[in-house]
Amino acid sequence: MNTATILLPRARKPVVHPFWQDLPYTNIFLSITSDEACGEAELDARCRRLPPNHNIHLFMKGISNLNRVTGQEHDQISRFLLGIIIDVKLPGGLSPVRLVQAVRGILDFVYSAQYPMHTTETLEGLEDARMQFHRNKAIFVDLGIRDNFNLPKLHSCEHYVPNIKLFGTSDNYNTENTERLHIDLARDAYRSTNRKDEFSQMTLWLERKEKIQWHDKFIEWKRSGCPPPPVISNLHPGVIYERKLTMPKHPTQKAVRFTALETEYSAPLFRDALSRYIVQLTEPALTSAQMEREAISLDVPFNSVPVFQRVKFSTSDPYACDGPTDSIVDSIHVQLRKTLKNGDHIPARFDTALINTDNFPTNIVPPKYLAYVEWFSSFKPQPERHHLMYKVAQTVKNGDRLASIIAVNNIRRSIHLLPKFGPVAPPDLKSHNVLDKCPVFFANPWTDRHIYATLY
Repeated sequence: MNTATILLPRARKPVVHPFWQDLPYTNIFLSITSDEACGEAELDARCRRLPPNHNIHLFMKGISNLNRVTGQEHDQISRFLLGIIIDVKLPGGLSPVRLVQAVRGILDFVYSAQYPMHTTETLEGLEDARMQFHRNKAIFVDLGIRDNFNLPKLHSCEHYVPNIKLFGTSDNYNTENTERLHIDLARDAYRSTNRKDEFSQMTLWLERKEKIQWHDKFIEWKRSGCPPPPVISNLHPGVIYERKLTMPKHPTQKAVRFTALETEYSAPLFRDALSRYIVQLTEPALTSAQMEREAISLDVPFNSVPVFQRVKFSTSDPYACDGPTDSIVDSIHVQLRKTLKNGDHIPARFDTALINTDNFPTNIVPPKYLAYVEWFSSFKPQPERHHLMYKVAQTVKNGDRLASIIAVNNIRRSIHLLPKFGPVAPPDLKSHNVLDKCPVFFANPWTDRHIYATLY
């Protein structure tokens, strides 16, 4: 039983014993509804049941109790926000379609506005996304979340397209660059003077420093063979598609037996998948039925393999002020179940990945690295209505997941799958088992700019 001391608005006198204090089946705090489309408990439950991904921060305690939310936390929440409101049960029997379309519109606007380059087409998409939000925003009034939308920040969205045409992309509007340049162009320059008539000395110091930097760039360019400027795609401006797959120098485990792969690594079909891969590699002309028969009778002459538990992807940024530099932008993880000293268990983790199925090997030259994968269904030609995300499902045959051995080079990147929870998230789903127990998912296009441009 909860008790409280309340101050009345007018008299400002305490009510020490409120009338509901001794009611045995009443929790007065539940009668105060929050300004949201569905209950806090349901939203938090969905957050806790999302699968892990390199680009996603999991809020295992939910998001309703966050206080003083930072910009980084807002960014992370926007990466799965649409997924946790699909099929949500709204009060009053209202359809969630307008809510989904409004959120999709504002997310498209935010992500499109972040492009470091724009074309006429992307600016039209930016305006279309803004208008989609405005066409559906009345759902928040109908739900009692807001009375109006007289918000300065919301009004400022109307000026994004004209401002971008006048002043360039929106990443030039913040003060991060100028604050950083203040150190190089003002503070360091001032320290190089004798503090007397410093303006002319600072100007000369900066001029000399700039000439040295340009000369250094020229020498570096000549030494590298005078390469041409990078070609930037006009399809999705500013998005760098080229990614370099990086493997560790040494395997995580030098030799893991097939039996351990089937149990500890949750790869029960590893032997069968490896046999099929060997037959496919050596006899690509066989039909599927012939390949299955050959795989069953194949005797693999070894019973252990080295295992790598992480694959990284890096990309070179041609816009970097210090020249093209490689940076890790994505990673795919495998983590075995662990038991801590205090007896707590850390569940196993097996990430999902985007696979290119049009580049499978057709000769007997084996690749250096292989990967065991269990398949989800392929993307349909068109995304789902309203939320515009692609639906995938577990691929099962005779009660077993379809599994294959593929070349690691066929893996394009990680991908985050948003579970289709239905009106209420099933209580037996957890972050570590949702990929196995949930039958239907949506491919998340919000984890980073690269996947957004790929799936949108």
